[in-house]
Parts: sequence; C-alpha cells; structure tokens
Amino acid sequence: MIKKLTPALVREILEQRNTPQGIYSLKDLPQPDLLKDSKQSAYLVAETMRENGNILIIGDYDADGVNASALMYKFFSTLGYKNFEVVIPNRFSDGYGISTKLLERLEASKNFQLIISVDNGISAYDAGEFCAKENLKLIITDHHTPQDSLPKADALINPKQPGCEFPYKDICGCVVAWYLCASIKQEISADINMGEFLPFLALATLADVMPLVGVNRILVKKGLDSIKKSNMPMCEVIRQKIKIMNAENVSFSFIPLLNCAGRMGDANKALEFLLAPDLQRAKELYKDLESINNERKIVQQEILCSAQNVLIQKDNLLYASHKDWHKGVLGIICSQLVQTYKKSAFVLSDDGQGILKGSARSYGNVDLIKTAQDIQSKHSLLLEFGGHQGALGLSLESRNLERFMTLFDENLQTKGEAQSAILGEIPSCYINKDLLQILEEFEPFGQANPMPCFACNDLELVQFKIIGKDKNHLQLAFLNTQKMHLGGVEFFYKQLPELGTKNWEFSLSRDMFYDLCLKIHRN
Repeated sequence: MIKKLTPALVREILEQRNTPQGIYSLKDLPQPDLLKDSKQSAYLVAETMRENGNILIIGDYDADGVNASALMYKFFSTLGYKNFEVVIPNRFSDGYGISTKLLERLEASKNFQLIISVDNGISAYDAGEFCAKENLKLIITDHHTPQDSLPKADALINPKQPGCEFPYKDICGCVVAWYLCASIKQEISADINMGEFLPFLALATLADVMPLVGVNRILVKKGLDSIKKSNMPMCEVIRQKIKIMNAENVSFSFIPLLNCAGRMGDANKALEFLLAPDLQRAKELYKDLESINNERKIVQQEILCSAQNVLIQKDNLLYASHKDWHKGVLGIICSQLVQTYKKSAFVLSDDGQGILKGSARSYGNVDLIKTAQDIQSKHSLLLEFGGHQGALGLSLESRNLERFMTLFDENLQTKGEAQSAILGEIPSCYINKDLLQILEEFEPFGQANPMPCFACNDLELVQFKIIGKDKNHLQLAFLNTQKMHLGGVEFFYKQLPELGTKNWEFSLSRDMFYDLCLKIHRN
C-alpha cells in the first residue's frame, strides 16, 4: 500500500537510507593503504621516478577512464615529473584497455620502464604475460569485478580483489587511480593537494553510475562544489553551460559529451577538454564534443529503431543483434531499451565473421557480472566479458547466442532489494520550496540514492504547451488545492495529457527556468 506523506515523513524516510555510511567529510575517507598493493604500487612508481624512468599510463575510452587518465596526467604534471605518457586506446583500432597489441604498437618494451593501467586491466591476462616476458613493470588499477584468476602484475589495485580490506567495493576507476596517487604522494612526501582532483572524481563517479553512498557520496558532493569554484578551464565551461550544479543536471547534460568522443572514435578529444590549458581552448573543445554528440544521437536513433525491429524478448531480459551496428553506441541503446521495456537488455553487433560483440545493462537489482560469471564457469560460452552489477561488455560466437540468453534468463542473479520508484503519495498543498529544501539536503541523488518520486491525486493540470527544438517535451502548469500555480516539465512525452487531470507522478527539483519544478513521469 502506498504511503501517505508529509514533509516530516519524507525527511524521516530519506534519513533511513543512511547514505553517508559514516563518511560526513573528506577527513572520514578510508586511508589509501587499505587498498591491497597500494603501498607496493607507490614504491614502484617512486623507484621509477628516482631513476627518471619512462611511465606509460593506459586509460579507457569511457568517461570514467578519460577522467582517470586526466587525473593521472594532472598529478604527474603537478609533481613536475615529465617522463610519462598517457594513452587512451582507440575503441575500434586498439580494442579495450591494456593489451599485447597496444603495447607492441607503442613499442613499450623499448620506450617505457613502468606501465600503469587505469580503469582497466583486471582481465588483461595476455598483457600481463607480455609485460612479465619483456621485463616491464606493470601496475594494474581497476574497479571491474575480477574473474577466478588475476592477471600477472607487479602490483594490482582493485577493491574487489580477494584479500582487499578497503571497505567500499563499488568505487569507479578514477577513484582507484586517485587513491594510487595519494599513496604515491605519501611515499615521496609530495606537497600536493589531493582535493584539486575532486572534479574528475565527481564526473567519473556519476558517469559510471556508482552507488551514491559512503565514499562516492562525499566525493560527488565535494566534487560538484569544487566544479563551482575551480579555476580549471573545463570547470569554467561546465559552469557556463549548467546553471544549477547537481548530480542530475551534470549526468544528463554533460556526461554524454564526455562519453561520445570514445563512443564515436577517439576519446582523446574528451581528454583534451578536461586538460584544456585555457578557457578559449576549452570552449572550442566543448563545441567539438557537442558536434560529435549530435552525430552520436543520429547513429544511435537509427540503430535503436533497427534494434526494436529485431528484439527477442524472454521472461527477464531482451536482446537484439545485427551485422555491423556501430559498437560505440550499443551500451546507450541498451539503457534506452531497459527504460522502455523494464527488463535487462543486451545489444550486440556481428563482425561478419561469426563473432558478436556488445553490451548489456541491468534492470532493477539484476547482477549482470555475477550471472555471467556463474554461466561461464559452467558452460564457457563467452570469448571475453567484464563489467560490474549494472553493466557488462561481452563477446561470443553467434551460434552460441540463443543458448547463452536462455541460460542468462533462467539463472538471473540479483543483489540487494529492488527499490520502489514511488516514495509515497503527497497532497499538493505540501509541494513547495520547503519540501524541495528537504530533498536537497539529501543530494546527490542517483544510483542507490534515487531521486524521490511522488504520487499526487489533487494536482490539477490547467495548461500545457509543446516545447524543445525537436518538439518532444511538454511544459505544464498546475493548480494545487490552495489555488497556487506550480510549473512542471515532461521530457520525451509519448502522448498529450488531458486538461483537468489530477493524478500525477513526479520528482521535484529546481532548474534554470523554475525555482520549483515538477518533473513529470508517465508510463
């Protein structure tokens, strides 16, 4: 039965979420040495620096990996160390993460003494063997779920690996990289403010949809505050583009621009933006990213329409595959299908040689990586896979697709309890700035701390109009029981509402147009 709410009860319910988990300030963060191999990693870096050795940092092409790469670049630059290079693999020509192919292309054996991976490497078995054979020191830093065995490395930092005492397992790759830098700082007694990197941590944590509790909550909260004040050119541009700086607006308006470069080709454009030396260059790069993102939207829409025509639905999941779909947008199409069909989704592209590569996104509390690991241990149908609870990358032979999907559907594993989308029913007389102020005390909202959604049955729609460049949004005007006007918006509406309707589901926030805005949710 749906709860009847008052503002006091809303506060009580949100307090019960316990999102701080004991971390109320940056001083409460766990120490770096709780991460297994962090001291060993710092020692290896310090030793290489003392010998003026060349360090190769290999990132990833998604927003988490790009921010991790930017953080490492800025850290070594701030130290004044010049003998390093940051490389982000090209999704299409290099493939994912650190690999033998990439190391050979870069002539790593000849040009570098130490390799550091950020936001990748936990499945880099071949690269680990290559580095051992070539006598190259290797530090792997990653946050993706390990498989039964770990790759060879001189040090491996991953909060999810066996024997790691770090209490918060679900942190992104950029945060793991930040902790490595904090360990290096301690090892060499560097005078450097680790708070300078908070913007990268906030952007990466939001981009990788990490649970916004504990460590992640405070890093996003402080990181967004830092974006508001930082003199980094990229922060100045973000401030100009996003007037209300909160997790929802950054995730919706900016994160897609960071991801689009890697999706469509070369993630270095996003890296350049994050590290832009001046405001003018940052603005130019932002425009470039907007252009790439517009191209991404066109390609994505074409493939989404095609995918919906070939969708195969099972009880708990759905999937689609096709020859030569653009691999860079498959993950985001999965997310759209999850939203539409309320099931976990797989979208894969056939390379023309009988191999399918693609992505999956989970619905509710489905644990994709645990399910995949369980099936793989018994049936060995996947050629490669990796990820975490909510997202999965995978490849398999096309002849095994139907069998794999059937097994996945029948053996879904879950983690935690699925949360109801609706917090409760609230009378329209309570929908005001006081209620909004209560909600804002519990930001940032996101994964594991969802934006509260309310039902209301006495809020009358008195006017609406179609808005937006593509005429796909609605601006709405309501009257509450006290005859006060309230403004709202519905994005990507499916059908026009009827005037006089009083039953609504919505979340509450502020934006650049309204101090109090109802964001309408209709099925």
